[in-house]
Amino acid sequence: MSINNIASFISIAVITVIGACNNETEKTWVIESPDGSISVTISTGGIENFHGISAPLSYSVEITGEGEKLTAIKPSPLGIIREDEDFSKNLTLVKASGPANFDEEYYMISGKRSLRRNHYNRFSLTFRNDNNALLEVIFRLYNDGVAFSYRFPEKSDNSYRVLRELTGFHIPVPGEAWKQPYDTLGIWSPAYEYGYEPVQAIGDYPPMSTGWGFPVLFHTNDVWVFVSETAVYDEYCGSHLAAEASDGKYKLQFPHDWENYGIGDVHPVSSLPWQTPWRFIVVGRTLAPIVETTLPHDLARPVALEDISWINPGIASWSWWSDHSSSYFYEPLKQYVDLAAEMNWPYSLVDAGWHMMSGGTVEELIEYANSKDVGINLWYNSGGNHTRVMDAGPRDLMHKREIRRKEFERISRLGVKGVKIDFFQSEKQNMIQLYLDILRDAADFQIMVNFHGCTFPKGWERTYPNLLTMEGVRGAELYSYPGFPPTAPYLNCIYPFTRNVMGSMDYTPVTFTNFSPQSIRQTTWAHELALSVIFESALQHFADNISGFRQQPAKVLDFLRNVPTVWDNTWFVDGYPGKLAVLFRQKDGVYYLGGINGEMEPKDVTFTLRHLPEGNYILSLIADGEHKEDYKIKELTVNRETPVTLHMLPAGGFAAQITRL
Repeated sequence: MSINNIASFISIAVITVIGACNNETEKTWVIESPDGSISVTISTGGIENFHGISAPLSYSVEITGEGEKLTAIKPSPLGIIREDEDFSKNLTLVKASGPANFDEEYYMISGKRSLRRNHYNRFSLTFRNDNNALLEVIFRLYNDGVAFSYRFPEKSDNSYRVLRELTGFHIPVPGEAWKQPYDTLGIWSPAYEYGYEPVQAIGDYPPMSTGWGFPVLFHTNDVWVFVSETAVYDEYCGSHLAAEASDGKYKLQFPHDWENYGIGDVHPVSSLPWQTPWRFIVVGRTLAPIVETTLPHDLARPVALEDISWINPGIASWSWWSDHSSSYFYEPLKQYVDLAAEMNWPYSLVDAGWHMMSGGTVEELIEYANSKDVGINLWYNSGGNHTRVMDAGPRDLMHKREIRRKEFERISRLGVKGVKIDFFQSEKQNMIQLYLDILRDAADFQIMVNFHGCTFPKGWERTYPNLLTMEGVRGAELYSYPGFPPTAPYLNCIYPFTRNVMGSMDYTPVTFTNFSPQSIRQTTWAHELALSVIFESALQHFADNISGFRQQPAKVLDFLRNVPTVWDNTWFVDGYPGKLAVLFRQKDGVYYLGGINGEMEPKDVTFTLRHLPEGNYILSLIADGEHKEDYKIKELTVNRETPVTLHMLPAGGFAAQITRL
């Protein structure tokens, strides 16, 4: 892998206002993004009583569009409290550093864009509290958003505990919001699988007091605002938003005590120096900056693996979706290996229960798959006393390093390519450390990783590229339950603007058949096919049963054989959360188009393919036919200016491959 890192340090104008708000000691800084379209205002004036928080610092965010400035984030609190030091009051400014311009490129083998540009203006403020302890608040201004983080710059090998962040996000009201409630404690939760509501008002209280899970999306004041966190590593915990958010005042919250049945501290602990995760906000006048942003990875740490040549994204067959008991039996698993070989898919996933397989052994299955040039991925329970899922195995092989490395060495020798590890159910620091320890150990044995029953991606794919995908979504496995099908169309049209923005999403799409007579799919076949383009996952599990695939037309099967799982470029074409999503992607000079209708009424959509280079192209279209289990397949000659009008059935869709004439 070649990585080109270029950093330039260019002085940029910064506005400092002294004596504002009738307070002679208050200072205000206004910092702009490299293109000047987004600005953040930072003030030492502080915030009083932000839902019980009083903070020494505040920030706000504006976006410039069509000659006017629009507010994306109203003045919101900043501050942090350690167990030994209080940075929530009486801060004295030590220095302001920057702004300085950084411009670098890096490469990723997964995700929406292979070559990334990490271009931002950096600005930081260092303060001293009453005890002379230091706090640095760091800002990055991007052309599509703002990020900030706290850093304790002093050095000490002692352990320190953060009790609370004062971080808040004041979203202007009124407006619309797309949020998912943070899960309550359960055998399989919290796991970011509660599901987004179709649309809510900003400031609405969640259906339970646990709060709101990241990421969240708002539409207010003619601005789209996306809020989340990234670069959460061993030194910290994951976070979410507190339930109380009246007037659009959302505040950060650490994990709950009850997560993982009380095991693990809710307060992160580390030595110094110590930097917290990045809180970031993507801002746009349209949804394009939200869909196309790379901030979750731009803010993450660079790749930590010396050799990534063995990491190969791709498609996997999967028997469990259609038959939950299939992983206990050799013959069904062998048939799904045959399906993968027939479809030229590189992998087949063997889910829970393979350690009790009858009719053959997992070793025999791996040997058979190797003979077909199909790689086997194996499911594991994360194990340990942090999870009470006892009846799904194998378990107790992943939670302790010595045992885990021994198992990785064993399956690596057999030729296993990857693991799917399930049931983490918390974002406490000890579980964040478990995720990362697994990734590091797996890399030592050239094993790729898929996390399930888990949090959402937090930039880890950049640092550890052997992480190919994560669940953290209410996905197609929920077809096992009758309540899911009516929600699937609109959820599918929310995820491109929320969960999938953060990174690879193992929704397990492309299910043409019905799971059971009690769980009837409402989406059309073309909608399901389009999900192979709409949803991004470096390891993509196409979840239907064998007969479900084999009944499809040859053109559909050819599409599924060739559709990539990683992309050189991704662009937003059209859409609205819960109603419509149309995306355009490119890989190795071939373009792919996907569109889905999230509503139960027919819909026409018209657009141009303006991201195509000059020239003429063949658009090979697979769209809705006369009914939901039917297609209209045709070819069109197009260029970048050709208006394309397509009709979608209720919960319908379309997919297309576009190649140069």
